[in-house]
Amino acid sequence: MKFWISVALIFLSIGSATGQSELEKKNAELRELKSKEQELVSEIEQLKLQGTIQSMKSVGYPTYSKNLEIIEHAGMVLGFDCDYKMASWVFHVLTPDVTSGNISRSNDFRLDEKSTCGSAQEVDYFLRKEKEDGTFEYDGFGFDRGHLAPSADFRWSANALSESYYYSNMTPQRPEFNRESWASLEGLLRKIVDQEKKQFYVITGPVLHEGLPEIERSANKLKIPELHYKIIVDASAENPRGMAFLMPNKKCEQRLSAYVLTIDSLERLTGIDFFPTMNEALETKIEQTADFNAWKTQGVDGDVEPLDALSLPKGVFNTQQATSKVGSTVSIVGKVVSAKFIPKSQSTFLNLDQSFPNQVFSIMIWKDGRRNFSYQPEKELEGKYILVTGKVELDKNGVPGITVSREEQIEIWD
Repeated sequence: MKFWISVALIFLSIGSATGQSELEKKNAELRELKSKEQELVSEIEQLKLQGTIQSMKSVGYPTYSKNLEIIEHAGMVLGFDCDYKMASWVFHVLTPDVTSGNISRSNDFRLDEKSTCGSAQEVDYFLRKEKEDGTFEYDGFGFDRGHLAPSADFRWSANALSESYYYSNMTPQRPEFNRESWASLEGLLRKIVDQEKKQFYVITGPVLHEGLPEIERSANKLKIPELHYKIIVDASAENPRGMAFLMPNKKCEQRLSAYVLTIDSLERLTGIDFFPTMNEALETKIEQTADFNAWKTQGVDGDVEPLDALSLPKGVFNTQQATSKVGSTVSIVGKVVSAKFIPKSQSTFLNLDQSFPNQVFSIMIWKDGRRNFSYQPEKELEGKYILVTGKVELDKNGVPGITVSREEQIEIWD
């Protein structure tokens, strides 16, 4: 009996050792595959970055009458102005990779070692003092270190994202501009690339000129740009187009479409030729027109931009202007992009230009008012431009709107 137990134990021991050996072998193979995968991912990333630089070179780096230091990084190229210690322009390619990238902010702000004349630095924006407990006390100068090429545009590449934190890629931006207005524009461009699934050229910069105010406590007496610009270009053969945005360094109250201008106009303002070696016919087509509606800027199909305020007759206002008319009886024009009838309350809700939950102007027709209509407004008006007249009021969410009690308050806008 003892003999057979011993034999069994020997076989179990051999089987266990064999199984363990096979397990270790498979784990080793898995580690090797993961290592190989990481190598391939890194190689692919580098090839993509090289491709974006070559793509930018194909249309030419921007040129300027003033001598700028051209600084090439992995994912962006800068035209650095040594006199101002900041870039006159930053060129990068916004690719569909940004929609699937998941690399987080690195926040590794630092000097740009490639700048031979020295970039700005931390003491141009704030001072910090280490306290006894190891934390820091900050003394700010009132301005953010605002990105030109945003880090979020590179969240598919750890290398390129980290490089976006060079001080050469920063300008002094007022907090309400950097965190709200400028951030909204950056998000809009990422929305466009997400909607259209193609790559675009993006050039960003401050408008630099003599006489700009400066941050008095800044170590390098950094100038404070009054204006920043951003250009987006689709150079594809099937749908070439371009537009520029010019925004003041403060909280911008209007919709982003209000800050659009042609690239030609921006070139005249800055003196920069943004695409010097681009095919002339293509460059002309891209730079002479700027149609905001030619881009997929809406999160919901069917949403539209407000009608141009300057094209409207006297006494008629678009949905963007409605907030400034709160408390007044006026006429508002816009497209009914969503309509809803609630059977229980017998109420109708119409949203102009932007759908729920991003509505910018609403029309409410309660039960008593609906009785005064000869048609079903949610069916007859959806998809049409209408003119509504009444007293503008804000709802609980701060969205302006008009309560309609009779059919005559609404007209079809031709």
